[in-house]
Amino acid sequence: MNPSPTPNSQATARLQASHAKWTPPAWLLDVVSGDDSLLADLIDTFKTTTEASLLKLHTALAAADTSRLRTEAHRVKGGAKQVGADALAEACQALELESSVAPVPRLSELVRSCHELFSEAESGMTSYFADHGAADDQAAH
Repeated sequence: MNPSPTPNSQATARLQASHAKWTPPAWLLDVVSGDDSLLADLIDTFKTTTEASLLKLHTALAAADTSRLRTEAHRVKGGAKQVGADALAEACQALELESSVAPVPRLSELVRSCHELFSEAESGMTSYFADHGAADDQAAH
């Protein structure tokens, strides 16, 4: 008999399966009204600001600055929710909630997870634009 997967591996598998392919939320598609360049600009802004915030997360972690960790995790969570990067938003929420109580190794794990999930979302966004004929040069910025 095979042993049951651990809760962590179940959660990881669930996140990978449910977030393997990114699509913009319906409300966002309504807002851009078919304007792929506007959608690409919004995603570009999300990518740029999130990359900066992720760097700040690393700096805060190295300095054990839990207030900055919480602030940056909150910032990334908000942006991720707006563009439908739900797994990233969930990881940031965990980091935000645990930032003042979890030990540094756990915080480091959460920061690493945020980076990985951002990379997955970014890849999914790039694929979406490639699949939907949006201007690649705008989606890649």
